[in-house]
Amino acid sequence: MASFPDWDSYFWPGTQVLRNLVGERDQGRLNAIEEMAVKSRTFDLAREPVAGGFDLEHLQRIHRSLFQDVYEWAGELRTAPAFPVTMVKGGPSPASIAAGEYGADDRYPYHYFSAGEGMVSHLRTWFARLKELSDHTNLDGRAFAVAIAEPWGEINAAHPFREGNTRAQVMFFTQLAAEHGHFLDYERFARDEWFRAKFSAGRFLAQHNTDASLLAEALEQVIDQRMTGKPRARAGILPAYEPHYIADP
Repeated sequence: MASFPDWDSYFWPGTQVLRNLVGERDQGRLNAIEEMAVKSRTFDLAREPVAGGFDLEHLQRIHRSLFQDVYEWAGELRTAPAFPVTMVKGGPSPASIAAGEYGADDRYPYHYFSAGEGMVSHLRTWFARLKELSDHTNLDGRAFAVAIAEPWGEINAAHPFREGNTRAQVMFFTQLAAEHGHFLDYERFARDEWFRAKFSAGRFLAQHNTDASLLAEALEQVIDQRMTGKPRARAGILPAYEPHYIADP
């Protein structure tokens, strides 16, 4: 395993293209390769889920399964940026989200945890909260969506991987939903841009002010109790590569 001591070490020198196992230096071609590889692995996971205890290590195994063909660090927690520098992603502003403009291109900065013990401690706290769901196996789809929305938002706020966090989260929660007798329509994240914008806005809002109600509302639209246990298609989930940047405190 290569060492990634800082943010720049994740990129090929002199580029903003992530180091990858196929040696690709062009971002567009890497996007296509990554998307194809992850779609195939997504289908495999839908058919044969990764075993685990729905904890941080389980999420890491899912991430490794999805990205093992593309990145050496698949399944490994990111090591940069370190405190006090934060990883940042631009999105719709809280005002735009409140107005229902979930896809607004405001580039409002949402800050994620710095890499390190604080990030890991936060993750373990919220995965422990998820285990409390074992006492609520009879929840309907709406109640289940509400129950997982806050933990999902907090796990996303940590953003433990350098890339591919959302895709790993979706497959993790798809498997968790199945454990509780629900079906999470993971394909809708790819085929429905409006839903995806609402879902992303819900996570941003939860990150901004801990209000997970919009995220719960979005998740309710893709969770039901018609658990089939069968993969539906090779459509996969979510487009490849959503860039993040870093910012000083």
